[in-house]
Amino acid sequence: MVSLANEAISFGCKISYPHTPELKDFTAWYFHVDLQSQRSSEKQINCSAHPVQENQMHSLKCWVTPQLPNASATGTYYCSVHWPNLIRISKGIFILVRDTGYREPPQGAQKLLLFCFTGLLTLLSILVTALLLWKKGQMRAPPKRLDPGTAHGQEQPVAESIYTSLQGRDTEIYSSIQTVPGSLPPNPEPCLPENAQIYE
Repeated sequence: MVSLANEAISFGCKISYPHTPELKDFTAWYFHVDLQSQRSSEKQINCSAHPVQENQMHSLKCWVTPQLPNASATGTYYCSVHWPNLIRISKGIFILVRDTGYREPPQGAQKLLLFCFTGLLTLLSILVTALLLWKKGQMRAPPKRLDPGTAHGQEQPVAESIYTSLQGRDTEIYSSIQTVPGSLPPNPEPCLPENAQIYE
């Protein structure tokens, strides 16, 4: 037999005996032997004989509902009948006890988990698609070429700077020529016409 922990399960113990003064009074018990061969203490069963005629064979069935708190209750269960001068033990019945069975998760938590998982998959698919499109655009883009107008515009300031430098040099040379000593007479005489005379 298989049962879950803390679940009610019953099995029957059949007692047959001749109804004699020596055997008419008895008590019924049960115990179990676990997987480590450890025997539990006996617990009494509520079982009583019905009045019958003396010296007749009497049979009755007593039901046992053992306590199964956890998996350690797994083992072989026995019935024992105690008469004043006699004890009889039945054949055992093996009961496998499992701690807990499968429990479905709450509906709210299950739906929330499903929505989160779906949203995560959607976000990842969008990101991967965008990345692939960007890579494809980068591969198809033509190489950048230098604009001739831009190049001419960049060369123009250089030419202007050279021209300015040359103009500056001409000015400096002219100034140096003007200031060289002895290049002109100290007192130049004015130029006069041929018929002009000079009086002292």
